[in-house]
Amino acid sequence: MTAVITAATEGMDIPTDAGQSAAAAAARVLIADDSLLQRQMLQEMLGSAGYRVVSACDGPDALELYRREQPELVILDIVMPSLTGIDVAREIRRSEIDGGFVPIIFITGMDDEGYLQQCVEVGGDDFIRKPFNPVLLQAKVGSLLRFRRLYEEQLEQKRCLHKFQQTAAQEQEVAAAMYNNILHAGFLEAPNLRYSLSPMALFNGDVLLSAKSPGNQLYCLLGDFTGHGISASVGAGPAAEIFYGMVQKGFGPVEILHEINRKLHKLLPVNMFLAASLATLNPEAWTLTMITCGLPDHYLVNRASGVIRTISSSNLPLGISASFALQEQHFEVTGDDFLYLFTDGVIEAENSQGEQFGAGRVADCLARDGAAGFDLIQQELQRHCRDLQQQDDISLVALQCDVERVPWKAVQQESGQGELLPMAWKSAMEFHVSTLRHVNPVPIMVNSLMEVQGLQRHRESIFVIISELFANALEHGLLHLDSKLKEISEGFMQYFQLREERLREADDGRIKVSFDHRPVDNGGRLVIRVQDSGKGFDSSQVFSRIDGNTGYFGRGIQLVRKLCAEVEYSGDGNRVKAVYEWQI
Repeated sequence: MTAVITAATEGMDIPTDAGQSAAAAAARVLIADDSLLQRQMLQEMLGSAGYRVVSACDGPDALELYRREQPELVILDIVMPSLTGIDVAREIRRSEIDGGFVPIIFITGMDDEGYLQQCVEVGGDDFIRKPFNPVLLQAKVGSLLRFRRLYEEQLEQKRCLHKFQQTAAQEQEVAAAMYNNILHAGFLEAPNLRYSLSPMALFNGDVLLSAKSPGNQLYCLLGDFTGHGISASVGAGPAAEIFYGMVQKGFGPVEILHEINRKLHKLLPVNMFLAASLATLNPEAWTLTMITCGLPDHYLVNRASGVIRTISSSNLPLGISASFALQEQHFEVTGDDFLYLFTDGVIEAENSQGEQFGAGRVADCLARDGAAGFDLIQQELQRHCRDLQQQDDISLVALQCDVERVPWKAVQQESGQGELLPMAWKSAMEFHVSTLRHVNPVPIMVNSLMEVQGLQRHRESIFVIISELFANALEHGLLHLDSKLKEISEGFMQYFQLREERLREADDGRIKVSFDHRPVDNGGRLVIRVQDSGKGFDSSQVFSRIDGNTGYFGRGIQLVRKLCAEVEYSGDGNRVKAVYEWQI
């Protein structure tokens, strides 16, 4: 047979390139043909080129060798007994798993297009005709093997990419869960607060934070970071941490936004900032304080009168400048007032014609029904955009200014490091009026008490006591303000403006606050003394009965008296002593 093969191949220019032989050395080729001569000729041609060749005499034998040897390429005769080459190719393609690919070359001596079409349909990749041309055969085999290697490399890259995407998705889901837990750690379930946050991606460039202060004020911050997705959300964590921490400690809206601005200016790149609005609802005075920093116009709607007040931005976005003065806007509100906040994703949402939703449509919805404006805006926005892909983070917030609906006492304070055993200690602080123009010392004092004695469970009560006593000392003792200005709702704004004017103009005056704590049976006794250097005031007015009091003043000290075991004014009203007792 060797002589036959020699004769059959004599005169043929069979490539023996060393580089091609080395490249083909590891390749295993399966040949299936019922002709012994043809099998031996193919074995000689491919073996001399460095391929490892296995051969089968029929279809079943070919399938058995394929499963056992796992060849990189298969050469099949079309016509074979038991199973044709077409049947074998069909089984090979059916058995391929995990995206694997083995090139198949059919041997044909026929020109029947029906057979050739079947070969293509079952997954044939090329044909060789009898008699065999060694150069053409090796070219086809080498080409298909290179294609297979490229396919396997691509498949491996695809698997690696898929694995990376799965890992990245899992990491993003964990990060997103932590992100949401950080952002939603506050008071978002208040019954008078409705919101819709619709991010473009898993991470949201918009942020909504809400919390209740120890002084029973509801803080609500809506913000929009530059950009979208994870890059836009990186500043949300620090902003939320500052917001929740400072609200819980009783700081005011100006102090909170100044600290957030300072942090973001330090952390964010120069092309990023936070457009935000902070709304503060005061239940005692029925007032709404707004600090707006770069978001679109907001609306304060009264459902009873139909009046819509526009609240425009009056400050720079946060993170742009290291420091700047923040302007507040104050509004008297009732339970019929609804505050609507939204990010620019609402008004810039486009329909299929590229037309933006616009502020006009928002105002039209609110004019139709101020109380149902939240649902109307959502319905109109959905109708406007229909099924178009979202182009920006979209956030909408509706805050009903009905303080009677807010469960102010429902939020539990964090326990911190746990209660400490009652200890004996004293401390005192004194503040000049020039300092009080820039600093609200009440949170500072309360937090220092928490650090010394660890009275976390009593933070809210202690905050109310110190806040009310200090406010009376400042407003009535030093600034000589008359609470009767607040007998009607319009007078509260005049009272607030007069307070700011006199505080700016005052050139002398001090307030001293001292604390004296002693252990008692199963608890402690905290004595708080506040003394101002003013001319004093008629302290009897602060003890007016709270029953039937529908005005805007006279209720704070009554609350202090309920919280304390003892409240006593002395002198000309410029000294007050309050005793707070607590138990373990």
